[in-house]
Amino acid sequence: MLPPIDDSVLQSNPRFAALYATLTNNILNPNGSTKNHPSQKEREAVTESLKSAQIRSAKSQLIKSALSTLDISPPTTTTSKSKSVAPPKAPLPPELLELIILLSARLTSAPLPPKQIQTLENTPQWTSLPTHLPRIATLISQHLQAQALALVRIHSPTTNASFLHRQIPKLVPSIQSIQAEISSKKTDISKRRLELVSKITTLLSLHHLSHTLIILHLEQSKHGVLTRHLKSRSEYLSLLSQQVSFLAKEKAVKGEKIVYSEEVKGALETYLRHLKDARERLREKRGDAERVLWGYGVGRKEDGGIDKERTMRSISDKYAELTRELREVGRDVERLRGR
Repeated sequence: MLPPIDDSVLQSNPRFAALYATLTNNILNPNGSTKNHPSQKEREAVTESLKSAQIRSAKSQLIKSALSTLDISPPTTTTSKSKSVAPPKAPLPPELLELIILLSARLTSAPLPPKQIQTLENTPQWTSLPTHLPRIATLISQHLQAQALALVRIHSPTTNASFLHRQIPKLVPSIQSIQAEISSKKTDISKRRLELVSKITTLLSLHHLSHTLIILHLEQSKHGVLTRHLKSRSEYLSLLSQQVSFLAKEKAVKGEKIVYSEEVKGALETYLRHLKDARERLREKRGDAERVLWGYGVGRKEDGGIDKERTMRSISDKYAELTRELREVGRDVERLRGR
């Protein structure tokens, strides 16, 4: 990673900031290596050859590992009452088993002396290798297919099991894409961490400056000439407002005594008692009216109360309608008399 530069340094040195931007964007990689090296083509060629050699070595190691981890155990006979039972695995011929074990040991062990290699290559098992090579290749392919399906199942847990084999060709590019994304995010996180350190430094300096300004303001407001004058003026106005408040309260008491004399207070108390008696009489009248309406079925649901309430409401509506008609007839009569 390139060394972090504080933002304040870049802001105070514009020419250095331009140089730093050119280095980080056009000349250097995030790991500090140069982008435009004189022997860049030779480096790319060496990188490609190393990548090809790495792929060949990985394939060889993959085949050796698959050959050494093949399931060559004899099939076990199990009795089960379940309807979905996998078909039994066919046993491998003994000569094929011996050849697989011999070939695995030959590929994974240390190099043998020439005499032992010659003796090994003259054995019947080794000479039968061309015959059994297609079967061994099939077993290795099945083993690698099973491992690839397991990886695809881990990589795509929500995919239907019947479609997992379609994801095998996309497994390597997908993993490479994920690795590239992880590497990019790691680089971005490191960059953001460095930027955060710079911003925290700036924030702490601003915090310190704000505290300094607050202290200076408090000292000025506490001990300045203008502050003392304002303090004295505010104390004088506070005392004046208290005096005005006391005078207002005194005048309010005097006004109450003038307005509310003993005769007025007695009259108000008599009127209050009259209002209380009127409220009690209204409550009694309301109770009598509710009892009368209850007798006519208003507000009662049982014993045909609803029908009675409807009848009473219908009668009241008819009465109101007749009253309106009588008023209209009266107006017509008055109009005729006026003629």
